[in-house]
Amino acid sequence: MGCHRGWLWGGWGRGTGLLGSLLLLGGAGWLLHRSGNLPNLGANLGGGTDPLEIARRRLAAGEITVAEFEEIRERLGS
Repeated sequence: MGCHRGWLWGGWGRGTGLLGSLLLLGGAGWLLHRSGNLPNLGANLGGGTDPLEIARRRLAAGEITVAEFEEIRERLGS
């Protein structure tokens, strides 16, 4: 019948190349993640971050006005 050389079977055929490429890409992504070169979405609003500090950052970035900052500060009781 012959030897079956399917997509992920067959020694060093196409499947092995595809699998190797996926492993290399996955490893590269993991290394980038571990090195901190990938953005950490939600890092600015992570748990334990002071709400007043977030308001200060937003004021500095021009996302809120001084009046809005003062209202936030009063509501937080700071």
